[in-house]
Amino acid sequence: MSNDVAVAAPKQKRHINFQAVGIFAAAAVIFIIFGILNENFLTVNNLRDVAVSASVNALIGIGLTFVIITGGIDLSVGSIASFVGIASAALMVNNGVPSIPGLLIGLVIGFIAGVLNGLLITSLKLPPFIATLGTMSIYQGLAYVVTSGQPVYNVPESFVLLLNSYIAGVPIVVVVVIIVAVLAWLLLRKTVFGQNVIATGGSEETAWLSGVRVNRVKVIVYGISGLLAGLGGLVVVARISAAQSEAGAPYLLTAIAAAVIGGANLMGGEGRIGGTLVGALILGALTNGLVLLNVPSFYEQIVTGLVVVIAVAIDQGSKTWSGRRRKGGQATPNPATNESQAPGEAGAEDKSRVAR
Repeated sequence: MSNDVAVAAPKQKRHINFQAVGIFAAAAVIFIIFGILNENFLTVNNLRDVAVSASVNALIGIGLTFVIITGGIDLSVGSIASFVGIASAALMVNNGVPSIPGLLIGLVIGFIAGVLNGLLITSLKLPPFIATLGTMSIYQGLAYVVTSGQPVYNVPESFVLLLNSYIAGVPIVVVVVIIVAVLAWLLLRKTVFGQNVIATGGSEETAWLSGVRVNRVKVIVYGISGLLAGLGGLVVVARISAAQSEAGAPYLLTAIAAAVIGGANLMGGEGRIGGTLVGALILGALTNGLVLLNVPSFYEQIVTGLVVVIAVAIDQGSKTWSGRRRKGGQATPNPATNESQAPGEAGAEDKSRVAR
């Protein structure tokens, strides 16, 4: 039998992911264009600024990538970021909580907020859109209640240095993003839990029949999203040395955009951590480049929307093209459903069986 496996192995073909290649190519083109239009864009200091500006979208986007892969959505991430930021700042400034405990408490608050989202979706069977739309308002309201809508100033310098300093010339927040991205990639691609997340997004029913605890997977995924949204909110506080009740709100759409640009499929079952990072860098480069070109800031929203639409259109177009290419292949019967599958689709159910 081992000989048969050895003989069969060379027959497997490795397919190039044109969408992933396209994302990296698009990022390279954007950087080159801005570099040509403004000589300061590709300088070391400016590229460092681009990376820092992309950090919050990257952190929140990574958490959203897990959620989107399961076929869900989390509209409360911006409000969680605001709530965690203002709550942690208030504890440190008004109650004398040290910086590291304040940071950890904020992360716990974010995780709990995300878990509550997951419980609403799994226990009450609410659609993710409706559940997180409601909690978005709740968490934003709590952000106002904590300090009666007043900003928190004089955040301890020790806390600022935790997330807004440099290590050998590299912004510490960039190091944090890299560590989080590596851990997220390992969790998604190298663990049983990650397989279960992908299986849940591919087909909840099939995943459940294969022994995956779908509800638990969803609760944990939303907890991860809340945790990283909270971390993003803390980064914002460190960057401006203050906390505001609405500081995280602008990051909701841009973080979703980063994940979608990076290849996350809003229908579930597909997403890449590396793609989300590139998506965040693209948005950061667009913002930075437009500022250098003295383009009014409100045009940024137009450009961001166009980039998202183009990214999704290219994604759908590539899938349509791939589907047409597979039409010539011979369909293989699926013993579980008695239906035929194209060669590229055969084995999707097998993947979910593995993710037990």
